[in-house]
Amino acid sequence: MDKRRYRRLKNGVRVIYKVMGAPGESILPAYDIGGGGIRLQLSDKVKTGELLELGLILPEDPQPFFALAKIVWQSEESQKNADGKDFFETGVQFLKLDIQNRMRLIKYVYSKVKERENEE
Repeated sequence: MDKRRYRRLKNGVRVIYKVMGAPGESILPAYDIGGGGIRLQLSDKVKTGELLELGLILPEDPQPFFALAKIVWQSEESQKNADGKDFFETGVQFLKLDIQNRMRLIKYVYSKVKERENEE
């Protein structure tokens, strides 16, 4: 049984992320996204509790909205993506995401989950 508070969408959202205090930022697809958090495939090894600045980009709205998040887990072993690059599965929890944007994200996830259920 899933203990999550929010429904999750497997894919479709892009994320601009920056580890707080580190130089540079990256953009990548998000996996398993919901109103409370997101799973990312980070190329970097990070520590649990480390903070991330996120820009979330929904397909219907190219203007990102921003969140502060923390790393709650990361896989020990790296995996390879389709391009042959190493990544670490990483679970991220939203710490600060204003209510308007959290609702925007939840509505998007619910609408896409419903669409996919209706297609099956």
